Amino acid sequence: MCVHDVVSTIVTYFWPKPVILCSHSADGPILGRVNTAVNFPPDTEEQPWYASSFGSAMVLLVSGIIGLIATLVLTYERVQLWMNPDYVTSCDFSVWVSCGKVMQSWQASLFGFSNQFIGIIGFTIVITIAMAIIGGARFVNWWWHALCIGLGLAMIFCLWLWTQAVYVINTLCIYCMVVWAVTIPAAVLIFARNVSQDLIKVTPRTKMIITTATWPTIIVLYLVIGGSILLRFGEAMF
Repeated sequence: MCVHDVVSTIVTYFWPKPVILCSHSADGPILGRVNTAVNFPPDTEEQPWYASSFGSAMVLLVSGIIGLIATLVLTYERVQLWMNPDYVTSCDFSVWVSCGKVMQSWQASLFGFSNQFIGIIGFTIVITIAMAIIGGARFVNWWWHALCIGLGLAMIFCLWLWTQAVYVINTLCIYCMVVWAVTIPAAVLIFARNVSQDLIKVTPRTKMIITTATWPTIIVLYLVIGGSILLRFGEAMF
């Protein structure tokens, strides 16, 4: 087996059609290319838009780009604080809304380093997966399970940070809230996508309930977070 055979085997494991073919002649290996046009499977009435390949890619791409931008801004502000402890961050609006105060709390470095670095890696991976799907990649089931678990853990982490910001640190971070806002729908929609695609085995009734409750779940989480912020900081803000 030549090197090109190995590459072709790896590529076809993730792509529905091989990108590189390797054949042999008397003069040695010959490379041939096949049509790699993206053919997304058609949507059906039984599946929501986010369960399609293109829909899943859009969910990941939009959330990944917005989350990465917010994380990069947070990283810049964090670096400035390291260089100058008296630096005033761009979202230090009041004693109740201060990214600088939040970033200097222990919760902002839960694992011994700034949480922003987790965000940079995580959102970059999400964007890469989205672009790969748009480019024609087809991932195996375990890959979608891993993505769902990763996004689920990210959402749990964001919800924990929300409770800490509102009830322990008593200060809000605007850019952190942007990260929460994109992580929650990404995690919920990809979970629902896996259920809709039968990657997560449930009864038909449970599947229908999960699919129907997807957007209400996202809205309820937004309302709970927004309501807690208004109850905690409403008088100070208004």
